[in-house]
Amino acid sequence: MGNIDTVFDLEEAAKFVGLSLEEFKLRVFDLKIPGSKSGQFKKSVLTKYFESANTEGYDSHVIAISNQKGGEGKTTISLYLAEALAENHKVLLIDWDPQANATQLFISEDVPSVMDYLGYRGKKPKNIEPAIRNISTNFDLLPSTLELANLTTPYERDDFELLKEAILPLRSSYEYIIIDCPPSLGLILENALICADYILVPIQTRAFSLQGIRDLYETIQKIQRKANQRLKLLGAVLNQFEGQKALAGLAEGVKKYFPVFDTVIQRRESIPQAQAKMSFLSKIDLTTMKNFRELASEVKEKINVQKN
Repeated sequence: MGNIDTVFDLEEAAKFVGLSLEEFKLRVFDLKIPGSKSGQFKKSVLTKYFESANTEGYDSHVIAISNQKGGEGKTTISLYLAEALAENHKVLLIDWDPQANATQLFISEDVPSVMDYLGYRGKKPKNIEPAIRNISTNFDLLPSTLELANLTTPYERDDFELLKEAILPLRSSYEYIIIDCPPSLGLILENALICADYILVPIQTRAFSLQGIRDLYETIQKIQRKANQRLKLLGAVLNQFEGQKALAGLAEGVKKYFPVFDTVIQRRESIPQAQAKMSFLSKIDLTTMKNFRELASEVKEKINVQKN
């Protein structure tokens, strides 16, 4: 990957981000992008404000799995969507939750905290690659620890982009990066949404709350408007679903805020069994794994539609 601090002049910058010179000038003025007065634009700055047309170092699709309510199945969706995608693609799962549930399923020993690499509170950021663990073919994990819970208060403006900066060098190494987000609103979640290209919202059908959906929707809108114009909604996935009861009403309630996936994740005992055994789902229950393969296919289809 090239040096992210390459400096472009006006014409080079417009070409880099895939806009005409006039369109680029309008966006620079509208977004007040650093470099507008000097006519010199750093590559690292441009990648913060634009989805670059130059895919070098920016190949992966980054998907945040998020719902600020607990118990919605974010980790389950993150784990087995990543497992399904890894059957055909290179995947990184980022455990971005201080509870570290995904990490504990695969790693029993103590691991360095992701916080050690981020450069928070004036610390110098470090290359995050040594923290990554290979879990299986095509499937890597960036583990978490409880120390991530200390990422609470922004001390500098760049603290909202710590995760984005940390994984920028990794984006040429993976086709999909899945971020398992914490069940809360705050600096940790905002880092994930500013880092992500897409957001997928798991909703457990037995604990449905329209208020929680509304709060998350407003947070996403704020991030899209102020910090990450690239962020797109993939939609909501109905999770731990049992039978057809009230499905239509539930889906209609969610559709007020998010598109709803056709694929519904059924409630199966094999899911907690796989987690208890620290095993991949495909080794426990192929029928349930097929459900997640269907979800993976729909995710890829939605991404392709939104790209075109």
